[in-house]
Amino acid sequence: MRGCQATGIASCQLKSGSPALCRRHRAVTACFATSNAVAMDEEQQLAFFLEWLDPQSGQQKGYIMHYHGDNTVELRKTRKLFLKRIHIPTVKLDDLFVGGSITVYSRQLSIIDAANEFTRQALRQKAAAALFVVTPSGYPQLGRIISLIEHSGLPVRFMRMAQLQKTHLTQLQTVGVLPDNNQQRSLLSDVSVVVEVGKPTPKALQDIRAKLEDAALTDVVLLAETGLEAFGPGANLEQIFPPTAVLDNCSLCLVRPRLLREARVGEVLDAILSAGFEISGLKLVHLQMQEADELLQIYKGVARQYHEVLKYMCSSPCVALEIRGDDVVRRFRDLCGPFDVEVAKTLRPDSLRAKFGRSNLHNALHCTDCPEDGVLECQFVFRSLAS
Repeated sequence: MRGCQATGIASCQLKSGSPALCRRHRAVTACFATSNAVAMDEEQQLAFFLEWLDPQSGQQKGYIMHYHGDNTVELRKTRKLFLKRIHIPTVKLDDLFVGGSITVYSRQLSIIDAANEFTRQALRQKAAAALFVVTPSGYPQLGRIISLIEHSGLPVRFMRMAQLQKTHLTQLQTVGVLPDNNQQRSLLSDVSVVVEVGKPTPKALQDIRAKLEDAALTDVVLLAETGLEAFGPGANLEQIFPPTAVLDNCSLCLVRPRLLREARVGEVLDAILSAGFEISGLKLVHLQMQEADELLQIYKGVARQYHEVLKYMCSSPCVALEIRGDDVVRRFRDLCGPFDVEVAKTLRPDSLRAKFGRSNLHNALHCTDCPEDGVLECQFVFRSLAS
């Protein structure tokens, strides 16, 4: 087996000797024709091959993006300049990795591969990761623990609630994580939360260990100095960590991208748990434009900033939560507060939107509004998107 003839990407899995291009990369062939020139001219600059699904034609269109380090990007299409260098504040360095996606002027672009050797080397260094497992015993302190991880300054790449099995424990043991008997019983008894962070330095991990020890949380958090590859290289994470969402008496909560970028997800989780709600499903998700439109279409024609909300929700990852409890949709909607942040601050100053919201566009959270939609919204995010 060898990679795509145009890209050399091994994941294409073409048969040896095949002259064909893989379907995934056929649309970006023209961009690759200029890759050597790009690498020579911009050899000390991050450059990526991107593709965009044109909703009108249904075709994938290819681009080369140059990232200049100050949140400015430049796009090329074949041999022509497509978008001159411009500041895009939502495109962060931590968002640039193969398999990720970025949003530029409402176009959601998938990152296919590095476009020069400098970028490949940078991605190899960036690929280093560490893994945290919050055991079921740590569930009451989940918000505090996530806040501690967020404030370490390490980018959160993956976060998911999962029911671990004995096979997971065996895999963790192979990378040096040795839970004691009490921890093993706890891990198998209920759901845990698995968090992967990127670019961990020995000092950063040492600082996190010290903070966990100071907070008396070392017994409920396991730390592996490796990433999700502990569960198998290239493994299907949806199969390894199937959804824990119950899809009964539930409401959907989406913690919007700004709070993830500002390292405030842990604060939100703490506020929700402190209010007496159960969090039965949790996953970090980067919505595609069509997915966000399908989820939020009930607000189309009603919300004044509907299209701006779609762009914002797809700009970077958010955190999806399944919230459970009696009369949960009404009660959780009350906890979130009015959609208008200024109204929330005046009439419901203790609500989540009053505490965490900044404007109507950046109002911190989406929550289910209608009781009949709770199960449908959770099913869409935790089951349909996963499949």
